[in-house]
Amino acid sequence: MTGSVGVRMVAPRARRFGRVNWLGLWSLHQREFGRFAKGYIDNLLGPVVTSLLFFAVFRLALGGQSWTVPDIALADFVAPALIMMAVAERALSATSASILYDKHTGALADVLMPPLSALERVLGYALSATSTGLVIGFVVALCLAPYAHYALGNLPAVLFFAAAGGLLFGLLGVLVGMWSTRWDHYTAAHTFVFIPTSFFSGMFLPVAVLPQFGQTLVALNPFHYALDGVRGGLTGWREADPILGAVVLIGSNLAVGAIVWRLMARGYRVKP
Repeated sequence: MTGSVGVRMVAPRARRFGRVNWLGLWSLHQREFGRFAKGYIDNLLGPVVTSLLFFAVFRLALGGQSWTVPDIALADFVAPALIMMAVAERALSATSASILYDKHTGALADVLMPPLSALERVLGYALSATSTGLVIGFVVALCLAPYAHYALGNLPAVLFFAAAGGLLFGLLGVLVGMWSTRWDHYTAAHTFVFIPTSFFSGMFLPVAVLPQFGQTLVALNPFHYALDGVRGGLTGWREADPILGAVVLIGSNLAVGAIVWRLMARGYRVKP
């Protein structure tokens, strides 16, 4: 095709991204992670203060009583639990709050309009939440370092279990964000899902001292294996088989991820 001045006009072609739109996936990750970075003072200060308060209260609650768990000090037992709780809580909150906020402001169209598949959207949100959770967990670990002793000889295991646990709660955060239509829903999910799941996982009490029914419930809780893996990697003290824990976490991530992907593909509560 030739214009009036002899310039050849070429029809625009659709941009090809291949099987995976890596640019779009990375852009969504950066968009969501940027929200955390913009409010880094509040996003970091809150989990750090909460973790230090939990740590102080637990130490004061025992008073002068002796710590009865063998082969591990109280601070070494509690610190990894607080680190993993910070990772999971931030991963869940980051995605669910972001999606719900975009629903209310109409900005969710900015995520739905680009050439991203449902799987790419889910991964973009979940991986960003995992990154945010790991940053928070690292800062909490630094703040608790003066009071606990970390054995970093098994650092790859710590990173794996922290990332796997963060990814699981990031995927759950996407699910909560899609399901929620009001901030009451977001608060209810945090209160009735996250808090019982995290607290009833061997965070502050060894699983072995629980009654048999309690031990069974904890064994069915994926968060227990993430927590136990981080604790084992940092201190060498663990209650569950790390291979079993890895299998449970991988399976849980695949199962929850498949559910979230299917709902995202259907446009469940995200498309007007």
